[in-house]
Amino acid sequence: MKQWILTLIVMAQGAFAHAFVVESGFIQQASGQYVKSTSVTCDLKSAPQCRKLCQNPAVCVREEPYCRNCAGTTSPLLRQLFTELSRLYTIKNLVSDLSPLVQYMASQSYVLLGVDSVFNYYTPVGGDVFVNELKAFCGDSAPTAMLVVKLDPVHQPFELSYVLCRPTNGETVAFEVMPRQPTIGQRLLNTPIIFNLN
Repeated sequence: MKQWILTLIVMAQGAFAHAFVVESGFIQQASGQYVKSTSVTCDLKSAPQCRKLCQNPAVCVREEPYCRNCAGTTSPLLRQLFTELSRLYTIKNLVSDLSPLVQYMASQSYVLLGVDSVFNYYTPVGGDVFVNELKAFCGDSAPTAMLVVKLDPVHQPFELSYVLCRPTNGETVAFEVMPRQPTIGQRLLNTPIIFNLN
């Protein structure tokens, strides 16, 4: 499995022969408040992708939307992502053409979750438990990996869409993911129970 992931990352480095880098962090607003944001940087070759995102050929910065029920232990999806990611999800395919990812980033409501996510109430933040889960997708670049989690219309976590990896060259490599399918002889996946407390 690890060899397969490393092969995909090496192939991805060739597919992304130009810089398209996605990062997550905090920016300070004029009021002094810090908000979580997604930053995308492009070089000359990937400039059309940044133009599609924000009409700027070099840098796009987007404030991430409020994530309802992300702070705390209410979301069963976040619990699964932080504790059972590699058991419940697998790589569907390498995103070799950036257009679908850029379209997704331009049109969907999502948050990025990394190793140091403030929404991780389940394992030690920045600890080996979550990093080891991410290694199933990103190999040695797991400490810089990010999960792209789509939000539903009321801004609650809805589904895991992509895993973004940053191999040693620093460029973002994206993998589309899907839930693992149960097979004969393995334990069936648990169906999460969602309680609506409104």
